[in-house]
Amino acid sequence: MKKFFVLILPVMFSFMLAFSESYQYYIYQNDAEIGNIIVEFDAANYLGKTTSILNIGENTLRFVSETKYDDSWTFQEYSLDIFVYNQKQGTLVSTYNGKKVTNQFNGINLKNYNVENVIILDNNFILDHIFALYYKNLPEGKYSAFVPQLSLNQTTWNNAILDVEIEYKDPQNFVILSSGLAQNVVFQDGKITKVEIPSQSIEVTMQKKEAKAKNYVEKEIVFDSFDGFKLEGSLMLPKEVDKNKKAFGIVLVHGSGSLDRNETGGILTPFLHLSEGLVEEGYIVLKYDKRNFTMAKNGQNFSKVMPDVFIKDAKAAIRYLKTLPEVDKEKIIVIGHSQGASFLPYIIEGEEVLVAVALSPALLEITEQIVYQVEYQIDYYKKLNTDNSLDSVIVMLEDVLTEAKKVNESMKKEEIDPNELYLDYYSGEFLTRWSELSRSMVEKFVNMNVPLLIINGTQDLKTPYELLKEYEKELKKKNDLEIVYIENMAHELVNFQTLKFEDKVVDQIALWLESQGL
Repeated sequence: MKKFFVLILPVMFSFMLAFSESYQYYIYQNDAEIGNIIVEFDAANYLGKTTSILNIGENTLRFVSETKYDDSWTFQEYSLDIFVYNQKQGTLVSTYNGKKVTNQFNGINLKNYNVENVIILDNNFILDHIFALYYKNLPEGKYSAFVPQLSLNQTTWNNAILDVEIEYKDPQNFVILSSGLAQNVVFQDGKITKVEIPSQSIEVTMQKKEAKAKNYVEKEIVFDSFDGFKLEGSLMLPKEVDKNKKAFGIVLVHGSGSLDRNETGGILTPFLHLSEGLVEEGYIVLKYDKRNFTMAKNGQNFSKVMPDVFIKDAKAAIRYLKTLPEVDKEKIIVIGHSQGASFLPYIIEGEEVLVAVALSPALLEITEQIVYQVEYQIDYYKKLNTDNSLDSVIVMLEDVLTEAKKVNESMKKEEIDPNELYLDYYSGEFLTRWSELSRSMVEKFVNMNVPLLIINGTQDLKTPYELLKEYEKELKKKNDLEIVYIENMAHELVNFQTLKFEDKVVDQIALWLESQGL
């Protein structure tokens, strides 16, 4: 299941005497540069322009926007061109007449909103909107904000109008609050000096930081899968390699969705940090772009790619890794995450691997797992919703739950239409095959013929640790199976508060491998 996530980056600028100014900013997450922003603001003509470039894993995203305002700095027209790999995906156009926001994407009408006194704050660092906020000279208080990019998807368009609160600490420091997200802003001498979003480990600054030196070598690789499809990836090796001694090799297997080799999702890149941590421990790591990611990048239709293909691709990665001269082919480790973890029993079958690690695996048949997941999320957010700020999120999830239950019932009754789209993403054919593969998962884990480590976070909203606890006794019928729970870790292998990669994942894998005498 996919989650939407809102990133409104508030920055406030002092009045500029010149009619037109240009500023450049750098975006960092966990001290790693992930992009840059150029903001142009023409105060005389009530015009703002922002170009933001985000380098997320293997993805390069570019957002080019222009906003026209009236003389009270309320937006009238907004256009956003979206590029992926320098290929234009389309143009979003939003207009506002003071009472109604209308939206189109590539000329197709989207959801409209009847709202008065709305401010515009789009996602992906469209910072000229913050210039306009400053010129409006808004006092402390609560406001309605329009987030145009949330209108692009029917799973998020009901959340495109958000409640935003502005709080001032002092003239140089203020906080923007939205849906429980706090963003701290510091400015000095008429311009921004720092923006911090602690919960996302994000910092925006005008100062470019020195890149951290890598202690590993990363090589681009291409290898054939079972059907000749070219899988692209990276081979990561420690800088200091004993040429007279072959090393352990690790294959990383992705979760569900169209994912690159770093398992990029929004600003998160769990496989990037996992692979870096493992190579620091002395392992050689192979990670690859998922087949559907490569096909999408090349403009190919991947709707007919079935789950079995992902299993066979992982097997191809294992076999390729065994051919490399640096790797001991008898010391292969497979680490799967989410869907990749659940597919481990199939992946290792017949492949002669040494051990396996399952990170946040699903334990139920997939449509049952989705129902369990959404019910869990609704209960989770209701407990947090003391100020009603999460009402819209809960309503959205309740709508998803209604649909998920229908799909689950249809699956039980074998009434899934292979040609129909379910849950706004999966074809009936794909979902049915995934359902078949995901049945009796606990039994399949118990029957694996290699030692198995299962790791789950206590703040996982997709494969909750409580479900793993429920099946722990049955799983431990397998004598060489160990389960580890990591406090405060989310499904994406990050701390749920800071969104920083959880280094304990690497630590626990290394400790367990040592306990296995490896």
